[in-house]
Amino acid sequence: MTSLKTLLQTFLPLKPYSKGFVKPALVACALSFFSASGYAQDFRTLRDIKVNDTALDLSTTNCRVIPRNAMHSRYRLQSLILPLQLDSVGTQAFFACKNIEGTLRFPATTRVVSAAAFNGCSKLTELSFDGSTRLGAFAFANCRGLRVVRLSATVPPVCADNAFDGIDLNKVQLIVPAQSRKEYRKAQGWRHFFGKQEEANVCRPEQILVPRPLTLEVYSADNSTKNSDKKAKTNTLLPLQWAKVVGVEAPQELANEKMQAERILGERTVFAKGRRGVGAVVRLQLDASLTNDEAYTLDISNKGVVIKGKTAAGVFCGLMTLEQLCIGNGVAARSVEIPALHIKDQPRTAIRELMVDPVRHFIPFEDLKSYVVEMARYKYNALHLHLVDDQAWRIEIKKYPELIEKASDRIGMDDMPARISGYYTQDQMRELVQFAAKYHVMVIPEVELPGHEVAAIHCYPQLSCAKKPVPIRLTCGVSNDLLCPAEPFVYEFFNNVLKELADIFPAPYVHLGGDEAGQPPLGAWSNCSACTELKKKEGFKENWELQQYLFDRIIHQLKLLGKKPMYWYEQEFKTIQPGCVVYAWRHGLTKTAIDAAVRNNVQIMLCPGEHCYLDYPEKKGDMPEVNWGMPATSLEQTYKLDPAWGQDNNFVRNTLMGVSGTLWSESINSTERLFYQTFPRAAALAEAGWSMPERRNYTDFLRRMKPLTDDMLRRGIAVNAK
Repeated sequence: MTSLKTLLQTFLPLKPYSKGFVKPALVACALSFFSASGYAQDFRTLRDIKVNDTALDLSTTNCRVIPRNAMHSRYRLQSLILPLQLDSVGTQAFFACKNIEGTLRFPATTRVVSAAAFNGCSKLTELSFDGSTRLGAFAFANCRGLRVVRLSATVPPVCADNAFDGIDLNKVQLIVPAQSRKEYRKAQGWRHFFGKQEEANVCRPEQILVPRPLTLEVYSADNSTKNSDKKAKTNTLLPLQWAKVVGVEAPQELANEKMQAERILGERTVFAKGRRGVGAVVRLQLDASLTNDEAYTLDISNKGVVIKGKTAAGVFCGLMTLEQLCIGNGVAARSVEIPALHIKDQPRTAIRELMVDPVRHFIPFEDLKSYVVEMARYKYNALHLHLVDDQAWRIEIKKYPELIEKASDRIGMDDMPARISGYYTQDQMRELVQFAAKYHVMVIPEVELPGHEVAAIHCYPQLSCAKKPVPIRLTCGVSNDLLCPAEPFVYEFFNNVLKELADIFPAPYVHLGGDEAGQPPLGAWSNCSACTELKKKEGFKENWELQQYLFDRIIHQLKLLGKKPMYWYEQEFKTIQPGCVVYAWRHGLTKTAIDAAVRNNVQIMLCPGEHCYLDYPEKKGDMPEVNWGMPATSLEQTYKLDPAWGQDNNFVRNTLMGVSGTLWSESINSTERLFYQTFPRAAALAEAGWSMPERRNYTDFLRRMKPLTDDMLRRGIAVNAK
């Protein structure tokens, strides 16, 4: 049978469009069949390639199963008609399809609507179930426009208790058979339509915290410690009841952390703001005796909460732990009680970062802020922004306005024909820096050299050896268009770019790229007469010496600006300049990069692709289903990263800077998919970077992660939940 993808080519060519091409008009269509080869690819075509359709009519198809992530975050979709013989809707199938309007009718054949299938479809107004359809966890959570739910089943179908979380059910009419109304009133999930019945949020600290803290003592009701790390001892500490808390106390230097504490109390607990009289207090304090800038202690009892940190960053880390304790077992939005406990904690590595790529697919400015908030919950302290590449230039440089005028808007990324447009103004980036600082996250900008600079060469051809205009790249892969190390304008250009970046980003680091400089690496310089002359002048024999020359000059400029250079390690770097930070990223070459860092006495960040490339699917068939053949990186693989890579404590103390999770966005075309690719693997990586090896256990991590992923889905955050 002809595949749906082949069928659609009759009115939607699959090659990417560039400026100057005329796109065909797209119309919403009713589809009559799906391919025998499987539904996943057909839906991927509908989701990512037929990007301009606003209506999807599946009523006449032979489709019985709508698979997991089928139309995930397909914003333009406004109308949906389900198949008449529908059997099931997969997990997050229509997650964040926030513009689907009107009524959805589920035929009697529909057995199940899986977890978070329609989470965030905020314009849906009516649901109609002709049969006994089972509803999974958060199936219709955050569908805030919902006004009618109609069921024909006389026996209440199985419904997860949180299936309709995030909705004011007082505004929703539940229409059921009259003789069954009493049964629905008592049934799990459906009972909430007759008056919200809050469950008690139970906090068992040993079953919730990620990353796992250095030490944890929990005091039981009979006043003995439960933690196996310590001998049992008696005490007079009782659980904290949030209803008895009267407020937050903190010195002026912790004013930001005080606001965070007040946010946690307001969002996560039954604390009543404005309560007067004597009661428990949340106290935030600095403690110079702690040995690490992010170290903290956390004490909870019926007397209140005391968080001490060596710095404000340490206090903030303690607050993130407190927020997770409030989540408890994740069955309710607010915490009532937390057991008495003591935590002492500090990170294993100095930097835990996530790298995002707004070049291939643009990330809206406000969504970057949301990302900072979520990563900070797991004690990440750096956001690495990949701002330039072959496909776009995303940061305003006032000296060179053509960079955003000519290189921030295109149509197409591989086989996805959507328009991809946007850039960040300098004022926006300053605002992001200030916002992230409130969460103790520094923002590290990345430019690229000598490769991955097609966008800049497109605007300023004199940067390259050929001195000829090149089109913006519309596909992934490696380009042979490199910066020319013999061209004086290259150094003038980067001197000006780096000056502006240094003024915007106060972080001590700037990332200079350095990876994938052509195929073969640096080969393009062999055909450049100017490069040949430079080699002759400097006495160079090999192209890697030209790269060293280029980096030496750029790094000198960067150091004059008070910044430390970072770059992706490649074997073409025969020496590494003092004060640099290199990234081990290539599959199978981590030990080579480590040896080079040790040999050159520089620091290293670990982000080996087999553990840390979070843009890879978590398993075969998961998003992204189609790309350049990327392997899967499972949650367990990510968790099992050893930041020390088997090296001794000297390496950890002197060479290892931290860990980084990378999210290249060739196939990440929405913010929700960015979050989906990130979590929970980023939480696993956070524990690898923060917790001591003896405190880590994958099975235990899965147990601790479950209430946290439930909490994310409750809040409408996409997460690759099991």
